[in-house]
Amino acid sequence: MPLPAPLQSMSRRLQVAAALLILGFSAHLSSVQAAETDSPESDNPASESDASPKPADTPAIRPSFTPRPIKLPAIPEKFTHPGILNTREELEFVKGKIAAGEEPWKSAFEQMKNSFWAALDYKPNTPRKTIRSGINGAGAADGGVSGASMDAKAAYTQALMWVFTGNEQYARNAVAILNNWSILRENLGGNWYLQAAWLAGTFAEAAEIMRYTWDGWKQDEIAAFSEMLEEAFLPIFHNRMAFGNRYFSVCQAMMAIGVFNNDKAAFAEGMHRWISYVPCWIYLTEDGPEPIRPDFWLTKPSNEELAALSPGKKWMFRDQEILTVMKENKLGDDSSLYKLEENFGVGRRHWNGAPAAAFVDGLSAETFRDLGHCDLGFAALVSCAEIAWHQGIDLYALEAKRLTKFLELNSGLRIDETVPPVFFRVRGTPIQSFVEAGYNHYHNRLGMELPKTKALIDKALRPCLTKEINGRSWSWVPVEPGIRAENVVWPTGCNVAWETLTHSNTGPTK
Repeated sequence: MPLPAPLQSMSRRLQVAAALLILGFSAHLSSVQAAETDSPESDNPASESDASPKPADTPAIRPSFTPRPIKLPAIPEKFTHPGILNTREELEFVKGKIAAGEEPWKSAFEQMKNSFWAALDYKPNTPRKTIRSGINGAGAADGGVSGASMDAKAAYTQALMWVFTGNEQYARNAVAILNNWSILRENLGGNWYLQAAWLAGTFAEAAEIMRYTWDGWKQDEIAAFSEMLEEAFLPIFHNRMAFGNRYFSVCQAMMAIGVFNNDKAAFAEGMHRWISYVPCWIYLTEDGPEPIRPDFWLTKPSNEELAALSPGKKWMFRDQEILTVMKENKLGDDSSLYKLEENFGVGRRHWNGAPAAAFVDGLSAETFRDLGHCDLGFAALVSCAEIAWHQGIDLYALEAKRLTKFLELNSGLRIDETVPPVFFRVRGTPIQSFVEAGYNHYHNRLGMELPKTKALIDKALRPCLTKEINGRSWSWVPVEPGIRAENVVWPTGCNVAWETLTHSNTGPTK
């Protein structure tokens, strides 16, 4: 089914104007104040290069064009709770489907129930005040990231088990994990802000469920956990430069924390980044022969504008402190953002060398990196849209064409036998669970036909529901024959978990 006529006929600018109630944010240029440390070919931002800010007498880098103005929807006066990835009504909907023994919820629930993360005797790992990550998603030797990642997924899993079974032991387990990590204050190491983004989003999702479905979590404990999210994560996410899946993971984490902490500034900054970056990450032929310039990092709300949204909050004023930490620990941002041509043109580096013939509707800046990173990016991207949806903001409509074209192209590259030759060199790599929420919105809520996305769900994801999960940090499940991937990371990836269970068809409840 094609896009609704209004979305086809209106220009993107008119779509934005019609869809959004505008908040008075102005666009701002910012000079680059971080070291050149990463490239889009690697998920490792660590480097031996100096991560200090540029000297004051260095002229600020200015583009030869005017960056796109970014306008935000009106932030809700009060957040809806629970309202991160699911509302209370959606959770009750899923609970009813499990009780009725309906598929795919029945199999998805049984798989979760039998997993490592749902053990009734789950014991949290040793908490750390400082954790250090390794590279490419790995934990540094005894750095604490692996234990924190396991516990974050377990907290979310135990929270869901509590809601779906009513067994208070799951609630006690979830809260014990959250309280355990309330001492966390610092994220360092090779993937310092990326690992932090994965952790923060998952921790906040678990905490949101527990805070609003169980009265056994004490107010002082909730306050301590909320303070941890603000101290350990928001300062390093603020104004972070990042590429692709990394950038959307930061967006997701900020929006999730924003909802749980009732922090409009965190929510707004995450959403601002999303609105700015989506057109730079997913290409449409209507953009022209070249993609939209990657100018997303040149526009941002000012610290003063953010502070006005959340009076009393100070996390947005700690830039110099964070830059000092970056320098001392040799941390950095994603240098792909400012190793572009002098005229700030598109640059094939940002698109991983995608050939001209590959620029079709739905191409991602990471498609020619590998499909697994596309999955990671879209998982975080669509989670942001889902969070906003639950707060009465329709980001899905704002970029409906880009998101649906991405879903169909990326899914087709996995399962379609008629893949165009220009895409033959695209690497399959493991499938992340990433399509259920997007398919749920566009197909179940809006009635749009997405045949290749449905085929990927039916051929690659749903058959995994009856398979045993192996591993803890990553859960590898052998792929079905005919799918372009070595295996499936199922059903808990870096920034999504149990997506079939929670989002396979929650459309009718909206």
